[in-house]
Parts: sequence; structure tokens; C-alpha cells
Amino acid sequence: MQLAILTWWTSAERMVALRSAENMKQWMITAGASCEVFDFPTELPKFLTCYTHFDLVVPMFHGVYGEDGQITAFLKTLGCPYAFSPFEVHSLCLNKNQTNLFVEKMGIKVPRSEFYEQGRGFSSIATQLSFPLIVKPNKGGSSIATNKVSSIEEFQKAYEMIVDDDILVQTCIEGREFTVGVFRDATGCHALPIIEIQSLKNAFFDYQEKYETDGSNEVFLEGELSLQKLLADTSVAISQMLGCSGLVRIDFRYDGKDIYFLEVNTIPGFTAASLVPKMWRKAGKNEQEMLEILKFQIN
Repeated sequence: MQLAILTWWTSAERMVALRSAENMKQWMITAGASCEVFDFPTELPKFLTCYTHFDLVVPMFHGVYGEDGQITAFLKTLGCPYAFSPFEVHSLCLNKNQTNLFVEKMGIKVPRSEFYEQGRGFSSIATQLSFPLIVKPNKGGSSIATNKVSSIEEFQKAYEMIVDDDILVQTCIEGREFTVGVFRDATGCHALPIIEIQSLKNAFFDYQEKYETDGSNEVFLEGELSLQKLLADTSVAISQMLGCSGLVRIDFRYDGKDIYFLEVNTIPGFTAASLVPKMWRKAGKNEQEMLEILKFQIN
């Protein structure tokens, strides 16, 4: 099987995307596929000369141009079979504010939020939320430019750090953080083993903890079967309602009583330090099974 793996150079998440692409390549080679990686847009002309030779295109884009659906829409216009969700699903899920509105309609709790359009000056902000708060780009990923703030001074600094995106401000749900991988096969949607995030150094699970630690802050949830079932069932329901396919990862906070939806990652990180590959291994699955899931989701 001939695979093209696409990655991207202008996103703030470039280094994650490159590492995801390389790790995916190694998994697919192990599964018996032939792989070629294309770094867009530099290698876009090269891809356009040979894209018809590939049986499947796997986008390893993170953030804008990838998880917002632009790359998958582009592949659709070319008639390329591609992995992961349709472009409309990516576009919705990268917009955290819009996704929150959909999820709330399902009766699932989300943190109280305020949404500010790009370019709105800080002087016009009069938040009705109480500290501590989470301030983050509405369409960003990998926790880049995401900050927990506990004062108006910290709020202003975090707010002004986000210059090229809308801003989402949310009440910080104190408690535990969980992330759930979901995949779709011929029998439906299934949750992977659930990971609890135990931040070791920082106020929350930020970029440094995600990609620059040894993973000791990521613990598979054992016992607490009712909580496991709640997280798994809710994740599967969200994935089905949003129309996700392939692999996704869904994040939650838990205050000891209720779970709160945070976001959906429609092209989850696939570096050696990323969560979904660890979940996949924990489930006893191998590289060949990963290839089969990607092939099953051909759009």
C-alpha cells in the first residue's frame, strides 16, 4: 500500500506536526506500507505531480490549515482518498466555541465561557467570570498560548499574547483532567483506555508537559469503573454526534461530581510522547491495526 503523509510548516504547532508525521511513517512502515512524507507548502508542487500514485493520504497537520479542514477539503477537490474526518467536521471541532455550543445541546456540561473576536482590545473586556480562568486561542492546539490566570494583570498579559486568533475565556474547573481516544471501525465507535493527566510542574497540562516530559504525568485510569464508563460513553456520544471518524481525542475536567467537556482533537498528536499512540498500545493494538483503521475511514 502506498501512503502519502502530509505535514505543514507555518503553524505554531509545526514541530509537533513534524514529529507526528515521522512517528506515523515509522508505524506505517512497520505495518507493511510504503510511505513518503511531504512538507507543505514547500513540497506541494512535488505532491501535485504524484498524488494519484497513492492509495491513501494521511494528514499530520495540527492547528490551522489542518484541523480546520482546509487540507482535507483540498484533498477532496483532488479526489484523493484521505484518513480522518471530513473537512466539515474538522472545521467545526477546531472552533472550540462552536463545538461547546453543540456539546451543550447534548446535555453535556462545559465550563462557563466568554468568547472574544480577534482584534477586540483588552480595554473593552469586562468578564463576568471569576478567577481562576483559562485563556486560550479559540482555534489553537497543543496548549500553545493557553494560560491559567488568577488576577486581572495575568488576564491582560494572557489575553494580549493571542494576536492572531479569537479568544476563549473559561472558568477553570478545579479537579482532575482526563483524555479519551475514540476510533471508528465497522462495528461503530469505541473508546480507548483512558488517561488521567497529572500535571507535575505547571498549573495545567501545557505544551511543555505534553511534549517535553518523560510521560510520568500521564496515568491510565484504573478502577473507578463508573467514572470510566461515563467518560467512555460521553466521548463516543460526542464523536458520533459531531460526525468524527478515524481517530480523535477528547479532553475533559472532572470536579469530583461532574465531567466537563473541553475540546475535540480531530488529528491528535502522534509523536512518541503523544497520548493516542500510548492508548493504542495499552489497548493491545498494533501498527497493522492502526493502518486498517486509517484505511477504513477513507474519505
